[in-house]
Amino acid sequence: MEYITIQTRYAVEFGVPQAIALHTITYFVLKNKNENRNKKNGKYWTFNSYKGWREAMPFFSEHQIRTALRSLRDKGAILTGNFNKMGYDKTYWYTLAPRLLQEAEASEYWRTRIKKAKSKATNATDKSAAPTDKFTAPIPNNYIEIEPY
Repeated sequence: MEYITIQTRYAVEFGVPQAIALHTITYFVLKNKNENRNKKNGKYWTFNSYKGWREAMPFFSEHQIRTALRSLRDKGAILTGNFNKMGYDKTYWYTLAPRLLQEAEASEYWRTRIKKAKSKATNATDKSAAPTDKFTAPIPNNYIEIEPY
């Protein structure tokens, strides 16, 4: 059984859906930092399509997720970027605002959580079962080559 944990202060400050989305982003940003992945412009990021976020938070609609992420950005809780290799890929990348990153890094809760995730991934015999910040491919890479006549 999985549980959702959110900080009450963030639920009050940003709203409950935003606090849940913030919790998810915090987990993946800290995990990526711990694994030295997705470092761009001196910050660690996570990314996903709205469909992918929906898989991570199936209790929200795509619209609710989009609204929560936009609200967090507008309130300065998260930063967004686009570091995709393909120009047509508009998938947003997310990281924590500096003050929230500092709070998370100082938190015993997050240190324990990331350590457990690393241990779980290391001990897993099926590495594909390890948590990842990429639930679904944002832009499918399927195309048809057409032979000239």
